Amino acid sequence: MGIKVWGQADFAIDHIPEHLRLRANAIMRDRQYTIDMHATNEVVLHVKEVLTIMNKSALAYARLALFYDKNTVIKDIHGALYDGQGQLMQKISAKDFLDESAVNNFSLFEDSRVKHFLPNGLEYPFTVMYDFELKFKQNLIIPDWVPKPYRDMAVEQSSYQFICGLEDKLHIKESNYTGKRTEERNQKQKSYTWMVKSLPAGRIEPLSPPPESYQTRVKIAPEQFYYYRKKGGYTNWRELGQWVYNDLIKEQQLPTPSMISQVNGLVDNLTDNREKIKVLYEYLQQKTRYVSVQIGIGGFQPMAASEVDRLGYGDCKGLVNYMQTLLNIAEIPSYYCVVNAGSLKKDMELDFASMNQGNHVILAVPLKQDTVWLECTSQKIPFGFLGDFTDDRLVFACTPHGGELLRTPKYTPMASTQQRKAIFSLNSEGDIHGAFSTRFKGAQYDNRLGIADMPLNEQTKTLKQIYAIDNIDFTQVAYADQPAEDTPCMQEDVAINIRHYAPKNGQLIYLQPNLFNRQGSVPQLEKRESPFYLNRGYTDEDILTYTVPDQYVLRMKPADVKLETDFGDFVMELTLTDRQLVYHRKLSLREGQFPPERYIDYARFMNAVYQADLTKVVFLEKEH
Repeated sequence: MGIKVWGQADFAIDHIPEHLRLRANAIMRDRQYTIDMHATNEVVLHVKEVLTIMNKSALAYARLALFYDKNTVIKDIHGALYDGQGQLMQKISAKDFLDESAVNNFSLFEDSRVKHFLPNGLEYPFTVMYDFELKFKQNLIIPDWVPKPYRDMAVEQSSYQFICGLEDKLHIKESNYTGKRTEERNQKQKSYTWMVKSLPAGRIEPLSPPPESYQTRVKIAPEQFYYYRKKGGYTNWRELGQWVYNDLIKEQQLPTPSMISQVNGLVDNLTDNREKIKVLYEYLQQKTRYVSVQIGIGGFQPMAASEVDRLGYGDCKGLVNYMQTLLNIAEIPSYYCVVNAGSLKKDMELDFASMNQGNHVILAVPLKQDTVWLECTSQKIPFGFLGDFTDDRLVFACTPHGGELLRTPKYTPMASTQQRKAIFSLNSEGDIHGAFSTRFKGAQYDNRLGIADMPLNEQTKTLKQIYAIDNIDFTQVAYADQPAEDTPCMQEDVAINIRHYAPKNGQLIYLQPNLFNRQGSVPQLEKRESPFYLNRGYTDEDILTYTVPDQYVLRMKPADVKLETDFGDFVMELTLTDRQLVYHRKLSLREGQFPPERYIDYARFMNAVYQADLTKVVFLEKEH
């Protein structure tokens, strides 16, 4: 394969080519990644890597974390640390690794653990070498190869070799790989090898698209697999979903007599299925609590519904399985859905089925007119609402008829709104008094969900951080859900005092009317390398009314602003009638991916908004 063999002297920083040091916070000197699938229940991963950390900003890249459980065994682990001249400073052995539970305070998965090590107290640059071997007693999950995981990392060389039996059938997906893999075989086995060399670091740019869109990546999924004493096979999402439902889910949904009695008591007098689902969902929220566990921890099989019912808690898998069981008792079909959750939208890959693309589970309940989506881990989220954690993405639904890819609901910019109205008084001392109401809808509904149930002192402490204005005091705070036809709506009602907000210089008073919703500046990159990505659209609108003292005369009012672009629209208007100054601001941002050369236009648009948000109204105080 032509892989370079490193000697200790080669670890010196001076031996790194100059073009790879440019803009690099870390440099992968060499990474040899080998997977040998001896059998479906015996897969050995051997990794040797040499990584140079150039400065503190890349220190986290030097951490090695190895998760293990009854299905994964750490066979060997060691390493070494070298200084900038490539001289050995310290050898690393297994005893230098911290060994902790992967799931704190959750006894059901007490055998899931992690060994991790992070160098500390070293001068930069330094080099770390790791050499470790893992043995997997399953082949359902084959780790992906991503030779350049971070944009600010350069790569001297990285290789990936997969070895298996001659008769083993594989599904392989290469993304953004420009080389050509090599294939070799002998009388007993075959191997596939990928390699990259001399990849420079890229500039860290704002609003970069999801890493999956530009990273080099290789995914492998064997057709025949073994997992936790279960065998199976699949070539597509439909077949994989059939196995998940039949082998992992169905046997965990046996209800107890008390569960049957409870469900029947809740829904017997209801005729509408949506009402039944709502009642059972609210019962789930009241009865259970969520314990955070990564989806693969403890395996992909959920806790038995009877256990969740008895204990009153579970992870996302267990709670979704429990809710599905309650619906089964009520004879309402539903789908257990694996999703790649997070604020950044990520789809399941249409052309490549595998079990390691998701990190969370939600529930879909199909009805005649639409589908009800349930987030089963929250005691606060309203019925039928997902929010920006799982919205608008392809999810893997496991049904009795096989797997399907479904898309979760999308909240448009016009539906994802933050609308604020305020009535304020400005006195001659420059103080602001008054109250405002803000309504959060769509993807912005849960902007305040985390603080709505806090004690008042905690709410005011948090709001002082959100509304970061000097000398602000909150005299009243209230939150309530408001009726809305299309999407949940939360209203925040707040009364405030702000001391000395409008400063005075002689007879001139300076008022910045945009109290709360100010856009930050955006760096203007004349030469951008990557496309830029607006992950989510939204609409923010503020109408703030100020009553000013009788003796104040308008001296200067900034011009109204109206901007219309491909990225969004912005309006700022100021009107003064009698003693009332009305400030109107509306910003609508559209989501989408745009070519690099358009970034400068986007930056100009957002910086124009930034400048408009800083504008001041100037009053002259008349002499008495």
